[in-house]
Amino acid sequence: MKTSPIEKTTALIARIPDDIIILMGRVGLGAFFVRAGQTKVDGFTITDTTRYLFAEEYRIPLLSAEVAAWLATVSEHLLGGLLIIGLATRLSAGGLLGMTIVIELFVYPASWPDHLLWAAVLLLIIARGPGRYSLDNVLSRLFVRSSTISTT
Repeated sequence: MKTSPIEKTTALIARIPDDIIILMGRVGLGAFFVRAGQTKVDGFTITDTTRYLFAEEYRIPLLSAEVAAWLATVSEHLLGGLLIIGLATRLSAGGLLGMTIVIELFVYPASWPDHLLWAAVLLLIIARGPGRYSLDNVLSRLFVRSSTISTT
């Protein structure tokens, strides 16, 4: 039976490793959050614009504007960076997913298409793990190897 060009193309695409897809999701979304964090700072201080936005526009419930601004800025830098390198990946993705939910519910509910895309990538990472090309994977292999060596 002859294979159609569509079937050949579909078979070829299906061979893309999940590790590559997860790596692209981790790096792309992690870089997005780091860049968002960069817009909030000047050196190591929160900008006046950031303070203003959190006080007047974002208004996160239960947190002062100053605390919310610092939490968001540190989270975007730290969790985004960890996501990029694949360290504490599921925890980092979970934190960014929580942040995405807060942004959707309290800050920009009309931006749901963007937030849905972020959530889909973060859920993929949480569900499938960091992939082969991550520090989590390297450390896991080293830990398993060292515990195997020490028990023999």
